[in-house]
Amino acid sequence: MASLYSVSPLVWASGILISATLFSAFWFLDALTHKELVKVDITDRELQTHRNILATSMLMELSLVLMYFWSWEILPLFLAFFITRTAHEFIDELHFHVGRCTPFETTLHLVMWVTVLSKTGFMFMWGFFTNYAGIWELPVFYYVWAVLAFGSMGLTSLAEWKR
Repeated sequence: MASLYSVSPLVWASGILISATLFSAFWFLDALTHKELVKVDITDRELQTHRNILATSMLMELSLVLMYFWSWEILPLFLAFFITRTAHEFIDELHFHVGRCTPFETTLHLVMWVTVLSKTGFMFMWGFFTNYAGIWELPVFYYVWAVLAFGSMGLTSLAEWKR
C-alpha cells in the first residue's frame, strides 16, 4: 500500500491523460468508420449494443470520479459497470465485428481497448487506493489537458449515441 502512495500524482495523471488522449484519437477514427457503416451495415441491435457500452462507460467513469470521496462504498458499482461494459464490448466485437471489420478497423479496436483499459486501470489504482492523493497539486497544464481529452470523449460519445 505504501508503494502506491509513493507514486507521484504526475505519474498517475500522465498515465491517465496519455491513455485517454490516445483512446480519444483512435475512437474518433473509429467513429468516422461507423459514420459510413451506419448507411450500409450497422443494425439497430449493434447500435443498441454501442449505446449500452456508452451508458455503462459513462457510469463507470462517474464511479471512478466518486472514488475521490468514497472508495469502498463505490467499489461494487464500479465493478458492476466495468463488468457490464466489458461484457458488451465482447458482444460487440465477437458478434458484430469479427466477420465484418477490415484489418484497419480491427487495429483501431485493439488500440482503443488497450488504451481505455489502461486509463481505467490508472484511474482505479489512483482513485481507489489513494483517493486521488495529490490531484490538486498538479500543474495547470494537466487540468487543461484533462478537459480537452475527456471533452473530446464526450463529443465522440454524443455523436456515436445519435447514430
